[in-house]
Amino acid sequence: MVSLSCKYEGIFTAMKTLYKYIPIFAILSLVACGDDSSSNSGNDGEPESSASSGTKAPSEIFNVRKPDQQAYFCHLEAMDIHDTLSAHDMICTFKYEKMDGFIYMQGTPTSCEGFMQALPVIESPKIELYVNGEMVKVSKPAYDWGGNHHVDEISFEYDGKKFAYNHSSTGFGWRPCQEMDCMKVYSEKGDLIKDGCGEDRTLPIVCNVVDEDGKFGTFEDHFKVCEGDERFFKDEADSDE
Repeated sequence: MVSLSCKYEGIFTAMKTLYKYIPIFAILSLVACGDDSSSNSGNDGEPESSASSGTKAPSEIFNVRKPDQQAYFCHLEAMDIHDTLSAHDMICTFKYEKMDGFIYMQGTPTSCEGFMQALPVIESPKIELYVNGEMVKVSKPAYDWGGNHHVDEISFEYDGKKFAYNHSSTGFGWRPCQEMDCMKVYSEKGDLIKDGCGEDRTLPIVCNVVDEDGKFGTFEDHFKVCEGDERFFKDEADSDE
């Protein structure tokens, strides 16, 4: 029969051996589990380090809200249209000369218009501008939904200039196939300084709509010429040669 002292001595030896390897098991566990804190849920599951400014991500810069999905009830009696309109928020890149950053627009409808469908009228959008590592003030913020075809435009004034975000390509029926992708720059008097929305798209930008959960996409530039744009058919013909 094994003595009681021998029995406990065996237990203590086993525990000593186990504690010796616990730190190794803990380290291996941490490596296997990893740290997913770099993944930002506000960026549709992809890291926001792809943002153009190369510093902070938009979710670290702005207090991004969840757009109200019932922001305005539209009633157009003449057209017998009744619809509930949501807020329309966007985050876009900003890059001009030595300035680099992002804009964040909160667009809450204040009225509506339309012929075949209810379209939001956003008279006084809130636009925040982050440039070269700091928040700066803008003036005369504006947003135009762009009619039934939704050829929309964001504009604001900063540093003595007016910046207008627009589309460089539209397809069949003059409808855009992507969010705003370029920028035009005007003087305060309205004179065009630079048209970055030509075929060469010299002032490219990337815009994302903020969804109902307050999330948005990455800021990699995936611009394409819209199907129906005359350049699209030219490119198709060139590829067939």
